[in-house]
Amino acid sequence: MTKEQTHHIRRVMRMQQGDVIRVADNSGRVLLAEVEYHQEEAAARVVREVRDRSRTSVELILAQGMIKGEKWDYLLQKSAELGVAEIIPFVSSRCVVKIKDEKSEKKIVRWNKILCEACEQCKRSTLVRLQPPCTFSQLSQIDADLRLIAYEDADCKSERLCEVLRAHPSPKRVLMVVGSEGGFSADEVEALTASGFHRVSLGGRILRAETAAISLLNSIEFYYDMAGEKDEDDI
Repeated sequence: MTKEQTHHIRRVMRMQQGDVIRVADNSGRVLLAEVEYHQEEAAARVVREVRDRSRTSVELILAQGMIKGEKWDYLLQKSAELGVAEIIPFVSSRCVVKIKDEKSEKKIVRWNKILCEACEQCKRSTLVRLQPPCTFSQLSQIDADLRLIAYEDADCKSERLCEVLRAHPSPKRVLMVVGSEGGFSADEVEALTASGFHRVSLGGRILRAETAAISLLNSIEFYYDMAGEKDEDDI
C-alpha cells in the first residue's frame, strides 16, 4: 500500500491484521484480500477474485462544458458514482470558466484525486478517465455509437430521450454533451446536429448544468442496466 493508503487503513479505518478488504486493480478485476502489517507498511494478501458488479453494460462518455468551482467538483464526484467511464471537459462560446495553460496540469491532478476518491467510495473496479480540456469544435470528432446533446429551447424541437434510446437498443459507447451555465448557442447546436448528434430534451424544466449532466447519466444507466431483466445471480 502507499503511505496514504496505509494511513487510511491503519489510523482512520483502524483495521487489524487479517481484516478482509476489497481491492480493485483498475483492469476490471475485483479481489478480496487480507490486511497484513509489516512494521510501518501495510500490504494486502489476495484471497480470491469476486464478481464485479460496479461496471455498466454501456460505456458512458460525458463531454461537459466547464462550470464554476464547487459545482465542477460536485459534478466529477457524482458522475463517478453514476458509472461514467470518461469525462471530457470543453470550452464553448458561452463558458464563463477559462483554464490557463499554466494552471491546467495542477487542476487535472486535483480533479483526478476527486474522481479517485469517489470511485473508492462507491466501490468501482475502474477509475474514470479524465481527458484534458478541449475546444467545442473537437467534440464532433469523438467516436461513439450514440451521440447526444442535451438542449432545451422554446424555438427548437428536441427528441424525447426515451425514444432515442429505444431506437438504439445496444450501443457500446454513448457520448453525452452537456453545456456550461450559459448553455449553447444555436450555431453550436446546429453544428453538432449536422455531424450526427441527437438533440434530446430532459423535460419541461430548465436544469442547471451539473443537474442536467447527472440526470442524463442516471437516465441512460437506468435504461440500459437497471431496467432490464435481472441476472440469475441477482435474484
